[in-house]
Amino acid sequence: MSSLSSVRAFVRPATPSFSIGRAVALLAGAVAVGIETVMSRAELARSRRQLAQLDERLLRDIGLDRMSARQEASKGYWL
Repeated sequence: MSSLSSVRAFVRPATPSFSIGRAVALLAGAVAVGIETVMSRAELARSRRQLAQLDERLLRDIGLDRMSARQEASKGYWL
């Protein structure tokens, strides 16, 4: 290999790190994570509403008392 060809290889511009395909993949991943987060928060809110509606017998079955169930049910969906 001559010194001129090694200089050309060194100076050659690198391929761009940005591509439309990569940007679309990153955006799709971000949207998927966002949807998953919203769905899991909605499920958490639904579970807490159901917990608030359980009677004493069912709460005893899962090892909770009424006060603990109320505390958990009163938490927001973001916690």
